[in-house]
Amino acid sequence: MKTNSSYFFGIPHTQIGWWAVGISLLFTILFLLVTNDLLAVSGFLTISFGVIAGFLDLLAVIWKRERSWMLWLMLVPGLFAIFFTLGEVLFPH
Repeated sequence: MKTNSSYFFGIPHTQIGWWAVGISLLFTILFLLVTNDLLAVSGFLTISFGVIAGFLDLLAVIWKRERSWMLWLMLVPGLFAIFFTLGEVLFPH
């Protein structure tokens, strides 16, 4: 599979990296469609994709040593979903 760490300007080299990018893009598109009332999908389903994408991004960056700009860019919405979920669980309103 992968023998060395990727470069910042390259593409992801691992399967986890590509999955993270794909699910992050899916989350971003779903989030934009749901918040603009263009798609009637459960918010739980949308945020679940975001949390999964965030964990996959972190896994690829930390454990697999991916350094692709795609992963760093997609880490932002993933971390947003993780922090949003943690905030709702720890401090419900």
